[in-house]
Order: sequence, then structure tokens, then C-alpha cells
Amino acid sequence: MPSHNLDLNNPDTRQRLLVERLLQNTTLVAKDIAQELAVSIDTIRRDFIALEAEGLLKRVKGGAVPTTSPVPPMVKRVKETANWLRKDNYIMGLLNNSETIFFDGGTSALGLAQMLPRQFTGLIITPSPLIAAIAMEKEIETYLIGGKIAPSGGISTGAVTVDALRNCHADLCILGSCGLDTEFGLSALNLDESAVKKAMAHNSERIVVLASEDKLNMRSRHRVIETEKIAILITNASSEKTIKFQHTDLHIHHV
Repeated sequence: MPSHNLDLNNPDTRQRLLVERLLQNTTLVAKDIAQELAVSIDTIRRDFIALEAEGLLKRVKGGAVPTTSPVPPMVKRVKETANWLRKDNYIMGLLNNSETIFFDGGTSALGLAQMLPRQFTGLIITPSPLIAAIAMEKEIETYLIGGKIAPSGGISTGAVTVDALRNCHADLCILGSCGLDTEFGLSALNLDESAVKKAMAHNSERIVVLASEDKLNMRSRHRVIETEKIAILITNASSEKTIKFQHTDLHIHHV
């Protein structure tokens, strides 16, 4: 219960309290919050709208949930390659049956890149120096897209990067995820990174999204693509957690 000394009629005060709850990964129920703070449900809904506009929460029926948290720079996460990914026949088939693959950056993409077979005869196009290094170590033909490196995702960004990608085409596009939501689609925390992801997605035949359980039903700041444009979702989430996505044309592969 908040302190009686707080001015709960002040929206800044209320919203600060709501953010504190969100940082505890708490789902906010509008009716309960309104009763606790002794304000109307409409007041709480307006607070939710204001906080959603700042990218601090996602409104859902009856309340709000946290958005994805800011991630540390990629240089600090490079050894944290996604341990939720598992090599299987389906994933290997996707890789082996593609002539040209766009590879995003991030720990999930790094984990998948490490599964690339040495006998892969196609081309890897990537804005990630780390992905390029993995592919080259496997003696796979690689095209590294240049630009200013974004610390969070460790990929090249900017107009030069986007222009270069617009002049390329791939059979398959592998994208990591900061958030994946049925209504908002795939989203990224960094605006420049989202532009690079969009360029890869728009110039590929099929889009594959890698999303661990904690990224599902979450919404980050910047939309990359709509859910309808994603062909395949690879996730370690349970069928129960992916139930919303089962009502779309998305193929879900559980690992």
C-alpha cells in the first residue's frame, strides 16, 4: 500500500508507483490499482495510456503488463549465446535449403549461426561482425554489411547499412526479437536497429523469428514487421504460451 503522504491525485506520483510495480515484472490490474489508490478506473486507464506512449508498458484487456527491459550492450552478452536453441532436423533443413540468408545480430542469432554446417554452400549476408566471424570460420561465403555499430545489438546501423540491404535479396531472413506480440508484431528496442531489421525483412522470401519464452507477448519500442509477415517462429515457449499465435498463419516450431 502506498504511503498516505503521497499525492495520488498527481499523475506523476501515480505513474511513478506504477513503474515501480512494472519493474517487479508485475501485471497491473486496472480495477485493483484504482481501488488501492482510491482513484477511478478511468484515471488509471489514462495513466496506462501515458506510460504506454513512453514504451514503459503494454495495455491489455483489464490492465497492463511490462514491456521488455533494456538490454546490456552486445559486447557484454557475447558469451551468452542463446542456450535455449536446440539443433534439430527442422532447423538444419531451414538452413541447408536456403541459398542466401540474411542473419540479424543478437544472442539468439549467434546461437543459430553456430549451427550452420560447414558444408553450407550458400551466402550469408549480415550486419553483424560476430555472425560474419562465425560464418567465415566455417569457410562459408559471407557478405558483411558495414555501418555504425549499435552497442545493444552489435549490428551495423544507419543509412549506409539500410541502403546496402535494400540492394540485396535473400531466401531466408533470421531475425532476433526484443518483443513479439500478435497485435504489435515483432519489435526492437533501438530505432536504428529496427530500420536494419525492416530492410532485411522486406527483401527476403521468408522471415524466421527467434524468440525465447520471455520475449513472447511482449512489446518493445519500435515495430519491425507485422506478425502476419512472419513465416516461422522458433521458440522454447510452451504451447500454452504461444496459444495467441496459433490463431495466425504463423508456423510455430518448439525447441
